[in-house]
This record gives sequence, structure tokens and C-alpha cells, in this order.
Amino acid sequence: MSDLKYDKDNLEFTEDRKSFGKILLVVGKYFVMSLFLAVLYYVVFALFISTDREKRMMAESRLIARQYDMLEDKVEILEGTVSGLEAADEEIYYEVFNSYIPDYTGYYYTDSSASYHRDTTYGSAIVFSSMERLKGLSSRFSACAALLGEVIDTVNSHARKDALTSYPSIVPINDFPIMSTGASVGRRMHPFYKEVTYHSGLDLVAPAGTEVVASADGTVLAVDRSKKLQGNRVTIDHGNGYTTVYAHLSDIFVRKGQKVRQGAVIAEVGNSGTSFAPHLHYEVVLNGKHVDPLNYFFGELTPDQYRQMMTVAMNTGQSLD
Repeated sequence: MSDLKYDKDNLEFTEDRKSFGKILLVVGKYFVMSLFLAVLYYVVFALFISTDREKRMMAESRLIARQYDMLEDKVEILEGTVSGLEAADEEIYYEVFNSYIPDYTGYYYTDSSASYHRDTTYGSAIVFSSMERLKGLSSRFSACAALLGEVIDTVNSHARKDALTSYPSIVPINDFPIMSTGASVGRRMHPFYKEVTYHSGLDLVAPAGTEVVASADGTVLAVDRSKKLQGNRVTIDHGNGYTTVYAHLSDIFVRKGQKVRQGAVIAEVGNSGTSFAPHLHYEVVLNGKHVDPLNYFFGELTPDQYRQMMTVAMNTGQSLD
């Protein structure tokens, strides 16, 4: 292969012959440039232009991630509920029945997926992990149901009925309507000072003159009559570290040192002391510390009634005293 080349010295055209190596080099340059451009086009296409199938896959991946996050939140709520039930069981056996803690071995499912790390790429793995965790929770719920069944059997046994009356396990107003429940223990808005203060008991709203009964067997520790603070009140010692307080009363029918039985009428609801409206301010004190009376109505309320009463009390932001 040759081309004509102009010779300036001789003022004539001469034949310019190219070697095979030069020809191969030129061809190689064009090939490399073509290959580079092809790779560049592919990279640009892959990074900035998605096919319909890729778009669908990315959308599905994002949807799976959102659904898994929602499912994970629900599982955490269930686990928290189970933990609360376990704590309630322990409290019942230790403080109420003076009994041993049941052996949980064999009841509960071991969650082998606790260390599982989420990977939204593999939907089947996510579903499998969630199903395994839900199976574990179901097993634990069944265990709690079995334990509560044992508690009910123990309560219904004749040997325990007498012991149960020594604990403040009933509502101190007979046939009390659940929706009349007021604020319970905790920080609540004071009706007169209009600032958040500590409320030491449970408000049970009832008309003046409604009978107030002792929530457990015991001995009247004190009878106070006053026009200030908690007004007229009765304090009963039940033994085992428990005392109860009944405040803002009108009439009082017991005296200091008198022994009373669970369910016996001890006073009437009033509006004495610093009280916003007629109601019974009821306290349960265990070893000198105020506890929530709602947790001690297991001798009278059904689970549904307890749940409803707890909901009303938690949503009442202002106390009546």
C-alpha cells in the first residue's frame, strides 16, 4: 500500500510506501478508540438509564423495606406486651400469693433469629424470619395464658380465698361504673393550682353519700377529720406491708383500732378537704411506697374491665384533689 508524497527539493511527486507495522498501529488505534467509546456508552446507559424491569424491581424493593419496617414495629410492640405480662406474673406470685415463681423452662420459644440482619434484597428470607419471630411470640402468649390459668385456679381454691381477702383486691365502691374512673397515681394537673403535681392515689367519682367499703381485711390505723388537704379520711392496716387510705369522706362509720372485713362499709363518699367534686381518693401503700391501686383489682374486675378502667385512668390528665 502506498500514497503519493510531494518532494519540495525536486519539485515532483514521489511514491510513499507505508510499512506493515505502521498500518497495524493505525488499525490498533482505531480499534482501541472504538472499544473505549463502546464501554463509555454502556456505562452511561447503565448508570443513568433504567429499563422498565429494573424500575419495577427497585420499586418492589422499596415497598418490601417499608412493609418490613412496619412489621418490625408491630413485633416490638408484641414483645413489649409479653414482657409486661411476665412482670405482672412475677409480681402476682411474689407479692400477692406469697408463692414461688413458676419455672418458665420449656414454656418459651428461643428466638434464633435475634441476630438476624435485615436484607431487603431477599424477600423470602424476610418473610421466613418474621414468621419465626411470630411463632415465638405465639408460644409465649400461650405460656402466659397457661400461667394465668394457674393463677385463677389458685384464687378459686378454698385454701386461698381467705388469704386473698387480706390484700386490697376489690374496688372500694360496690358496683362502681368503669367510666367514672378518674386520675390514677402519677403526675397530674392539680384542679386548683393548675400545675402538674404528684397524685398519690386513684380518684373514683361517685355521688356524695355513696357507701365506701374496705378493700381487704384489716385494722383501722387512723381516723382523721379535717377541712384541709385530704379532708376526712380513714387509714386501714392490712398486714404484709399493705395499708389503704380513703379520703375526702363525708360520714365515717369506723373508729381507730376497729377490725374490719373486706367489703364492710366504713364511710361515705364526700367532698371534704381540698376536693374539686364529690369523689373517693383511694390509695394503696406497700412498705411505705404508693403503688397504683388499679393493679390490685384482680379480685373483682375481669380482664376487659381492667383494660377499660386502665385506659380511662391513663387518659385523665387532671386529678380532683
